[in-house]
Amino acid sequence: MYDTYIFDLYGTLIDIETDEEQAEVWERLSLHFSYHGLNITGVELQKRFLAERDRQLEAAARHCQFPDFVMEEVFREVARDLGGEPGQAWLHETVRWLRTLSMIHISLYDGVAEILGRLRSGGKKVFLLSNGQKTFIEAELTMLGILHLFDGIAISSEAGVSKPDPLFYRYLTETYGADLSSAIMIGNDPRTDIAGANAVGIASCYIQTASSPRGVPVNSTVQIWDGDLRQIPGWNL
Repeated sequence: MYDTYIFDLYGTLIDIETDEEQAEVWERLSLHFSYHGLNITGVELQKRFLAERDRQLEAAARHCQFPDFVMEEVFREVARDLGGEPGQAWLHETVRWLRTLSMIHISLYDGVAEILGRLRSGGKKVFLLSNGQKTFIEAELTMLGILHLFDGIAISSEAGVSKPDPLFYRYLTETYGADLSSAIMIGNDPRTDIAGANAVGIASCYIQTASSPRGVPVNSTVQIWDGDLRQIPGWNL
């Protein structure tokens, strides 16, 4: 039925819960800064991070409707304001620290590895189209053992644009050669995954999971309401 499968990541393939709003997360991250001579409180660090993130998103919005930012660049500017000149390794480490400190739970949904493997062994092309940060997305795909199961991995922070922007789908086709003429988008969010697929005129499969927004109209080709990924069309033919 479809030759190209495009998957969302968080809430679709990966069951995840994080909380970056916890004061304790930023207090601990401020110790990481202090270890490098950049003394700052957790409250002030969070405040500066959010302000710089919003500034970078506003600048990026001049070029697309749904922009994204690179977290390392946000932390770079925060560190510079504190008198530091951080290297890329330290910035990667800082992003990983924020992610791990805010992590509550992460695991694959049932059947993910089997489904992706069966699709590829059946000659289908499998792509990831994910909003998020390249630094921790690639690490988490590696940790959960599914990095190798994609023909291309498009990440919004790297592209500078996020779902549902049609420009993100163009990035997927231009960077990884995805053929949208035979594609279906599979995701758990009507506002990003399904709206994006509709915007570029491809089929879509909505799967409702615990992190799906409630009360949002769903206008997808296929709808799965019980979270069972094994119900997506065509993977077990």
